Amino acid sequence: MTRYRTTDGKEDLKQKFNTFGAMAIPLAFVNGLYFGAYGLRKVRQYWEGGPMD
Repeated sequence: MTRYRTTDGKEDLKQKFNTFGAMAIPLAFVNGLYFGAYGLRKVRQYWEGGPMD
């Protein structure tokens, strides 16, 4: 949530919702799951020595 000032310098009490700011943490969490699982899969493939999945 971000508060802005009006033209006369008073604080605007109406809060504006930033959609991209709200999605930043869930998006980072999903990216971590995706790339983490991908990395684990690649390490396992390397460790077991083959392209099997």
